[in-house]
Amino acid sequence: MRWLLGIALLSFPLGWAQQKKKGGDPQKQLKKEWKKKAKQYVKNPLALKAREESYQKQVQDRDRQIEELQRRNRELSEQLAQLEDQLRARQYSFDSLQSEIIRLKAAYEAEKKQARLDVMPGLVFKVQIGAFRLFDMRKYAQDNPFFEAEALGDINRYTVGRFRSLELAEAFQKDLKRLGIRDAWVVPFKDGVRITMKEAKEILAKGSSQ
Repeated sequence: MRWLLGIALLSFPLGWAQQKKKGGDPQKQLKKEWKKKAKQYVKNPLALKAREESYQKQVQDRDRQIEELQRRNRELSEQLAQLEDQLRARQYSFDSLQSEIIRLKAAYEAEKKQARLDVMPGLVFKVQIGAFRLFDMRKYAQDNPFFEAEALGDINRYTVGRFRSLELAEAFQKDLKRLGIRDAWVVPFKDGVRITMKEAKEILAKGSSQ
């Protein structure tokens, strides 16, 4: 019978090892043992059936475990692909932000350089012609270094001219008043920063406008 032969093959290593220890003929002893087992299964074939079903169940369980592991592997592969897509998208966004930062830094440095070029170092006198809350002429001062606009809160202040000499600035102020700009007055600057007239005269008293 096929089933007897299958069981015999499964148990062959164990029987052979036992006979080898005893020093007898393993094949002869193995046949003898399986004759006994065959007689038992002939008397009780349901035991053999139960044993075969047990083996089949173990094989099915292993198949289900393999299938579950394969399914889980596919899920993990899909999740990994999604994470890689997200990482690429974030890397692209990061690169874009880096490029924008570089562009803004370049623009800032260019404006800062231009601002330094527009500022006369040392002591400079300008004539302020007005300070207005609702009147904004800053757009007219963009390309004219001698007509300048300065915003202080909601007040826009406008100055004309750049003079190293206080006397020339005061003379220009008088001319503007004769033209009808009654609020014209001289304001001093040091390195582009407005200072008081007292501070300006102290600098002049030291003999240097730089």
